[in-house]
Amino acid sequence: MVGLKKRKPEWLSSLLHSKFFDSCIDHRELRKNEKNMFCIDCNLCFCKHCITSSTHCNLHRCLQICKYVYHDVVRLQDIQKYLDSSQIQTYKINGEKAVHLNPRPQLKEFARNSKPKAGASCEACGRHIQDLPNRFCSIACKVTSDTGIIFTKIDELSSENDSSQVFETWVSKALLRQRRLLHKRKGIPIRAPLR
Repeated sequence: MVGLKKRKPEWLSSLLHSKFFDSCIDHRELRKNEKNMFCIDCNLCFCKHCITSSTHCNLHRCLQICKYVYHDVVRLQDIQKYLDSSQIQTYKINGEKAVHLNPRPQLKEFARNSKPKAGASCEACGRHIQDLPNRFCSIACKVTSDTGIIFTKIDELSSENDSSQVFETWVSKALLRQRRLLHKRKGIPIRAPLR
């Protein structure tokens, strides 16, 4: 359908702006009361004790938030049910793939470093991405970019061949760029003349 705009669901902005791993107000006296769950239907974060109590319906769709190097992540298999998480950098946590909710901060000394790393960078924030087909470092970066997550069909005017051809040219250019970075010092060695 032509003319429909990109629409971000309300729960996604709540998820990205929520502060996780604070103590739950309702369960202060219990151990392990940090808020590490997010209900998509209620747009609320809560602790594991809230699920077992009668305050929360068990039929709601929930996501468990984890920590990876002091940053909030969500398991890829959980978020894929509700959101297109393709082209986002994944990380392994206890044998499972996970994606960051928000971009990790860059150190100033690395941002100013003139030596480019092999690989690509996030299209939204410029952070280094390890795996080449990925274009974003976090869910927030994919949502904020112009080519981000599309929740409604904008238009279907272009055929599948056109989109696959564009993707192939983008990948081939990125591979050439990476190959140049890896082999920039290789060549015929130049020796000092013997005297």
